[in-house]
Amino acid sequence: MASKSDRRKSHPFFYLGLFTFCWWIIPASFKILTQTAFREFQAPIWNLASRLDDLTNYWGHLSDSKKTLINKGKDLSRLTTDIRFKQFREEELINEIKRLQSFEKTISKLNKTIKLDPSKSFESVTARVSIRKMSGWWHQMTIRKGQNQRISVGNGVLFNEGALGRVVNVDSQSSEIELITNPDFRIVAHFEKDDRPVKYQGNGINVGGQPHGLVMDVPHDIVASPQKPLHLVTSSLGGRFPKGIPIGLVYELEGDNNGLFKTGKVVINKKITQVLEVAVLCEEEN
Repeated sequence: MASKSDRRKSHPFFYLGLFTFCWWIIPASFKILTQTAFREFQAPIWNLASRLDDLTNYWGHLSDSKKTLINKGKDLSRLTTDIRFKQFREEELINEIKRLQSFEKTISKLNKTIKLDPSKSFESVTARVSIRKMSGWWHQMTIRKGQNQRISVGNGVLFNEGALGRVVNVDSQSSEIELITNPDFRIVAHFEKDDRPVKYQGNGINVGGQPHGLVMDVPHDIVASPQKPLHLVTSSLGGRFPKGIPIGLVYELEGDNNGLFKTGKVVINKKITQVLEVAVLCEEEN
């Protein structure tokens, strides 16, 4: 005969079996109605929990210290610069794919095979600006990263609006950047949707605070106007920048002294003088 303790131990299994049997014989319509009612009962609870979480997050941000807010601003600026560079890089890769596809079609018609050298790939290193030298003809910035972060002389530098300059001096923990407004800065460039190379040179900042440069050796058939300004971008022929990074806008072109080419003024984004963080383009190691 089973003892009382054995019967107590068997009770949970009895109730479980009874519940299973009852649930099996209950009509499906009742089950659906019960499930819907249970969800309706749960919904206000989950809604309240979500609102409490939002409120906690809101008051948590209000109580952030000034130092915390500054750090968050730095993180946001860093992410913006990095995203902008990746956007430029993505657009360059898309255009390169289209160009290669066009080449492939042309070559297939001629029944020939060609091999193209892979384009250079870059890795961006973000850095904060520590010093600005914008007086007279000196247009330089110093950043808080250097050789320890694999930065080297000649690396191209970007900000969130386009090309900023290139590295001219490097120490272990800092680097000096020559801005694209510096008269000593020269680079091969081209106009958007026209791959013919032209020469760009920095030309300082005018009295009104507008940074600008000069574009030279422009073919005669290229025309610019205030209504249809031309976008000057970097060329891969320069070696230190990916193709297609914005430099500035050209609103007018005129014949140069020898009459063979045109020259013009390049208007650069004013934000270049207020940069807080930059992206240095270091060549990826193979």
